[in-house]
Amino acid sequence: MDSWAVGAATTLWIYAGLCVVTCLAGTMRGFAGFGSGLLMAPVFSLAMPPADVVVLILALNLATTFQLMREALRLVQWPLVLRLFIPSLAGIPIGLGLIHLLDPPLIRKMIAVLVALISIALLSGWYYDARRGRLSDSVTGLLSGALTSLAGIGGPPVILYLLSDRQQSPRAARATCLVFFFLAQIAIIVPLAIGGSIGARQGSTMLALLPAYILGNWIGLRAHLWSAGRFQRLGHRASLIILLMTSAASFFV
Repeated sequence: MDSWAVGAATTLWIYAGLCVVTCLAGTMRGFAGFGSGLLMAPVFSLAMPPADVVVLILALNLATTFQLMREALRLVQWPLVLRLFIPSLAGIPIGLGLIHLLDPPLIRKMIAVLVALISIALLSGWYYDARRGRLSDSVTGLLSGALTSLAGIGGPPVILYLLSDRQQSPRAARATCLVFFFLAQIAIIVPLAIGGSIGARQGSTMLALLPAYILGNWIGLRAHLWSAGRFQRLGHRASLIILLMTSAASFFV
């Protein structure tokens, strides 16, 4: 749609569907520390322009980050976060430029394909086994910055990179993801706000979906603390299967 808003151009059942997806995305984020944007982006892109998808995902994540940061700040590896974040700043203009160059249907299909490939890679147990260092950190951060500003899904490069590190515990990787995403999202949403890309339409939609996202984050965080490693691997696999099914469905719609 070229123009949409909750309660206006968007019908009630579409809004209800967005709430369900938003709650599920929040649950995935609270449990694993990632996955929310990967789930929301292909679904949201069916109902709104790419620029609105980015703004909405970033705003929802930023509004609920403090729910998850208490534990993350105790476990985060700040040197690694900075080695990822600083190069990501160079990727932000690339993604923002592509939004204006590419057609929305093409961006939607690109998002669906990317989410499907990442899901398959993680489900298959693929790991990044090459040498790690400042160069690999920088390339990962650059790709993440570009994808975050293009579609709000900058997680895949960082997720694959961190989860492939056998020397890092899942809880430490989760903390690093959360803190990195928080910094990257601020770096993108501030220029968007200054440039006038955030208005009443995006703000009202974010507020309408925020309760569902808060609830999902709370459920996911409780599940994460309760499982304490017992069922976290099973939960991650279930999340990836959901992402794969969602991306496949959105590609053909």
